Amino acid sequence: MLLKTLPLLLIVACRGAVRTPPQYEPAESLLTIVAEFQRYRDADLYRFPYPRDVSGQNVFKSTLVRLGNYETLYPNKNADVIAYTRAQAYGRLGEYEQATSFCKLAAKLGVELAGRANQDLKALEDFRKTTAFARKAETLADLEKLLQERVQGCKQLVAPHSAQPWLSLAQCEWEQAEVDLAEFLWANRQVIANGPKRALDLLEQIRTRHRQSKNFYRHTLRLGNWAHELAAEYAVVFPPERAQFLWDDFQRWVARAKSLYLEVGQSFGAQERSEAAAQLAALEALEFRVRDLNQ
Repeated sequence: MLLKTLPLLLIVACRGAVRTPPQYEPAESLLTIVAEFQRYRDADLYRFPYPRDVSGQNVFKSTLVRLGNYETLYPNKNADVIAYTRAQAYGRLGEYEQATSFCKLAAKLGVELAGRANQDLKALEDFRKTTAFARKAETLADLEKLLQERVQGCKQLVAPHSAQPWLSLAQCEWEQAEVDLAEFLWANRQVIANGPKRALDLLEQIRTRHRQSKNFYRHTLRLGNWAHELAAEYAVVFPPERAQFLWDDFQRWVARAKSLYLEVGQSFGAQERSEAAAQLAALEALEFRVRDLNQ
């Protein structure tokens, strides 16, 4: 129905003085919502931040809100188009369970959209199965194994999904799966053998492997925070006033954190610059206090 009314809507849009016939008003409103979404449907979500609409909101989130408002105003109108657009929006937001559900509904309701919906459904199902945990973990070792399996699964999504928007989504999921594993190692570093080093090494690898990602400076800042935290922990375990405290061991983590904070803070356009500057100031305050106590 929406596709059939498109020519008429375009003609009406060019005649500002002519009022849209009442029977076409719902379609015209939905056309505006869908057109805004379609403008960004193939955006590279791996390299660039999520696109925003004129109000500054995430386009895909605002699309879902606007579709909900439309459905409230015009119940049972263009249900197939609404379901299909919702499926696409949820997919780009990483909500693959919701996306597959609405894609199935679109294929069921819409004759014209059935082919496209079924084609997208295959990709969405692939993403849904790969990003979800296949089973529950009973121990930390089991959870680590599940996280490692998900990393490999998400990595394997990239090759078969070489066209947008699936390519950037696959890259995003691979990157996020690796981040989840690194965060797990860091959170449990005290009970996992060689935990701190494994977490730091993995995050450094993520920085190298995903250098084209929009999250590169976020990873860099996080790595700096971890070095900062290790410096602070060292000063707690080995009080600076006592003989066991070694300035060089403490300074090694301070220097590492400083270099990472400066890398972010001196990168023009990085959203994390102000946060890096604040963290650098906190690190320098820690260094000053520990040096004073160590004298």
